Amino acid sequence: MAPPYNQPRPEVVLRRAEELINVGQPVTALDTLYEALTSKRLRNANAASTEPFIRKFAELCVEQRRGKQLKDGLMQYRNIVQHTSPESLGAVVETMLENITQRVTEAQRNVEQSAVGSIEDLDEAETPENMILSLVSGEQNRDRADRAVVTPWLKFLWEAYRNLLDILRNNVRFETLYQRISNKAIDFCRTYERKTEFHRLCELLRNHLQTIAKYAHQQNSVNLSNPETVQLFLDTHFHQLNTATEMELWQECFFAIEDIHSLIQQSKRPIKPQAMANYFEKLTRIMYVAKNPLFLAAAWHRYYNFIHRQTKIFTEEQLQSVANNVLLSTLAVPIIKSSSRVLSTAAKENKHRTQRFTNLLFLSSAPTRVSLISDLVGNDVLARVSPELRPLYDLVEEQFHPLSICKKLSPVLSEQIATNDDVSKYGTLLCNVILTRLLQQLSQVYTSVQLDFIFRLARFPAPYTMSAADIERFIMHGARRGEFQLRIDHQSRSAVFDTDPFDSSQSLSNGAQLQASPSDLMRSQLSSLAICLSNAQRVACPEFVAEKHAQKAAAVTTALQAMAEEHRMANARKLVIDRRKEIIENALARKERTETRERMIRIQREQEMERERLAEEQRRREAERMQKERDAIQRAEAKKLAESIKLKAGLNVSIDELETMDTSRLLEMQVEQIEKEKQDMQSRVKVLGRRMDHAERACRQNEKPLLEDDYEKQKKADSENYASARKAQLEQSREKHQSDLAQKKRFQRMFDDFNAVRTQLDEGRSAALAAERKRVRDELTEARDARIAEYRLMRAEKDAAEAKERAEREEREAREEKAKAAKAAELAQLREELAAQRARDDEALNRRLEREAKAPAKTKYVPPSRRQGTESASPSPVASSARSTPVPNATPAESPRPADGPKRYVPPSLRHKMQ
Repeated sequence: MAPPYNQPRPEVVLRRAEELINVGQPVTALDTLYEALTSKRLRNANAASTEPFIRKFAELCVEQRRGKQLKDGLMQYRNIVQHTSPESLGAVVETMLENITQRVTEAQRNVEQSAVGSIEDLDEAETPENMILSLVSGEQNRDRADRAVVTPWLKFLWEAYRNLLDILRNNVRFETLYQRISNKAIDFCRTYERKTEFHRLCELLRNHLQTIAKYAHQQNSVNLSNPETVQLFLDTHFHQLNTATEMELWQECFFAIEDIHSLIQQSKRPIKPQAMANYFEKLTRIMYVAKNPLFLAAAWHRYYNFIHRQTKIFTEEQLQSVANNVLLSTLAVPIIKSSSRVLSTAAKENKHRTQRFTNLLFLSSAPTRVSLISDLVGNDVLARVSPELRPLYDLVEEQFHPLSICKKLSPVLSEQIATNDDVSKYGTLLCNVILTRLLQQLSQVYTSVQLDFIFRLARFPAPYTMSAADIERFIMHGARRGEFQLRIDHQSRSAVFDTDPFDSSQSLSNGAQLQASPSDLMRSQLSSLAICLSNAQRVACPEFVAEKHAQKAAAVTTALQAMAEEHRMANARKLVIDRRKEIIENALARKERTETRERMIRIQREQEMERERLAEEQRRREAERMQKERDAIQRAEAKKLAESIKLKAGLNVSIDELETMDTSRLLEMQVEQIEKEKQDMQSRVKVLGRRMDHAERACRQNEKPLLEDDYEKQKKADSENYASARKAQLEQSREKHQSDLAQKKRFQRMFDDFNAVRTQLDEGRSAALAAERKRVRDELTEARDARIAEYRLMRAEKDAAEAKERAEREEREAREEKAKAAKAAELAQLREELAAQRARDDEALNRRLEREAKAPAKTKYVPPSRRQGTESASPSPVASSARSTPVPNATPAESPRPADGPKRYVPPSLRHKMQ
């Protein structure tokens, strides 16, 4: 790879790419941009010069659907701008996503237009080709067109979202942009109903959230202890939860609920009640899909607790609907717990799931049907329930009677529950609870009962009607799970209830109970025995009982005194603990603020040092680059000048020797070569002009007789053409005159009538016509006066402008005259300095010649270009001194120079001043 200083700047590369695009080579342009973007030169570039570059690169990648190169380029650009201007990457990404989305929309529009335009005959429903294709592939034309045109762009858009999330993850400088891209990716999956991609997107976001804690020690990593960061993640995951609910992806809903629960626990800010209400509302849907009636009712209870006081946000109709769901979901919870001897393994497996559900509801212990019924009564939910459903609680929990329960509940089930789509889903569960309680109370009264009797009692209205087979299946499933202790005798068509005194199954409801079951009697046997013995002791030994009462009273008195003292000590200890807790919290808050301030200062210091280092590095690289460019330009100019002189002068000297020569010598050689070429050119032009004169004279001599013949022919043709044209013109004029005479004769017959009508009209409109003419004359007069005034004003403004321009021109000419005078004075001074310099040079030359004349004669080397053709030896000293004697009464500028003296070089810029 070439060194960094040889790499072109981003502006140059961008200009080169645009040129390639203009000539129809976008692939080469993209490769050029990619190579420049991945080079080391752009690592220290600024965002202002790189942003147009990356925008063009992203545009070309989108046009050619080059996802991998786009990801590499954006990652490189992220490293460039993350410390200086992170918002620049956001602008580039937003523009890129809008471009891709627009192309997806255009592809869909093209598919629709092509589908309509491909139908040649509207009366023909199916063509033979389409029928054969449908038999082979099972796809329609629209599906094939979507797969060929729309699907590639959708895939590219999905890859763009995924790559952007990978690039921006776990970076505190791009956390806002990361959340925006996440929301847009979620909207993409919802808009185009991409369930598979939504599942992968949820996994990706979940992995990114889990890796934040793992890489928290890295620089620029996301800090979940920051409340703003946690709020951003909460907003994104709530959006994800809502989208998963709309798409009915319940597994992703559950995972999103778990992520939101963990974020809420980490958040230091209180969550908005609206957000928590949304959380529990989505949790109710998840629990309904999970078919868990207990936690469904608990979720409805939590949802109601958050919204029943928000009367400004939720209307009374909404609160009543929620209260109806709370009531029916609570009553639909099963009332019997399975036996400990049956399905114990399944119960152990469900323990972990129960604990997870409990944590999601923010409860300390798992809910039960008894606790839910207590909350139903204690939170005054029944007051908000619709009046039609309010008797349902009394019938099921307080006044349950197995012989009449179905008849009493039939109107409510058929008219209120079945017709309401919001609560109709609880009808089946409620019927199961009623059937369970009916069998439970029958088992308390009867040892065996006929099946037909049970079928008659369990008659539910449509659409909740249960057939005999359904009731029997329900009984057998309950018996298999250990909820019922009974057997079905099909021979006698009866149900036999087992009286197992050691059965641990018990009701989860505190409703009406006809009598105690054998298992209840067995569980209360020891307590009943203790009560009987206590009563016997109270009758047989009253003194012992009185002593016990006295001891009990003393113990109660002592306990009350100790309780008061312990209460006082507990209050004091509580105050101390609260004070210590407050001190610790204040210390932790101060420590956190101090650490935050120090961390911000450290980050700012590191950023400042990094910016200074980058600026210094940039300046050093720029200085090195400029120095190298200057050296290269100087070497190239010297080499070019040397080669030019060598080619023009024809000297047998190497280029290296020419480069080492003096500049004045090179210029002298160039001037000599130019003079030689000028003379050669003049001679060639002279010869060529003489030759052209001879050729032109010969051509004109041969052309002269031919021109005379051509002139005679043209003259004859012009005469003939004129005669024919004149004849045609006369004929046409004669015909027109005759036609005009005939037309005049026709009009003369009606001339008298025309004059009469005209006179009549003029007499009737003479007054109006005169008034109109006067008005028009007045308007013309006013317009003329206004125009004259406007012209005079414009003329005055023009004269003022001309006077101002004239003054400015005179002032400018005065300044120019002054500048010319100063320049003339400067030239005169320069001529005087040159004359003085020439006099000094002549004086020095005379002194040198005098010294040479006194010294012994030596053979002196004279260059061939300065030798005289007539002289074969050097002149004598006497002659030299005679030639070098200055002329009397001559100025220094006019002193004669020695004929064989050295010529002084005068720069071209000063030659015109010396003339």
